Amino acid sequence: MARAVAKIDKYEGQSAGGFDGWLFGILRHVVIDAHRVARRDRERPPLPPIATAGPLDDLLQQEEADEVRAAFATLDPDDQEVLELRVVAGLSSEEVAAVLGKRPGAIRMAQARALERLQRRLKERV
Repeated sequence: MARAVAKIDKYEGQSAGGFDGWLFGILRHVVIDAHRVARRDRERPPLPPIATAGPLDDLLQQEEADEVRAAFATLDPDDQEVLELRVVAGLSSEEVAAVLGKRPGAIRMAQARALERLQRRLKERV
């Protein structure tokens, strides 16, 4: 937030992603910087357990999550970034386009291709 407040005078309201896209772009850069600093010593924490009917269901869901995480890690960084912004963060293709400096149609196509590659990697792991 400190970076956003410091740069508020540079915000131009005509961007496709609006204020949310502009703010998310700043947040994205902060997170990328933090990951660069911590990358060497960091291990990916496990996903929190998901409430299910029983221990076997918990184990199966954790194994599936681990498989998805491992397949996701094999994608190239551009595919990971598009999927993180669209699927995890829930941004629209217009907002992601504003953040990445691309067109919304290119973002939708990149997302579709990244999901296809992820699906292929998951099938290869079975």
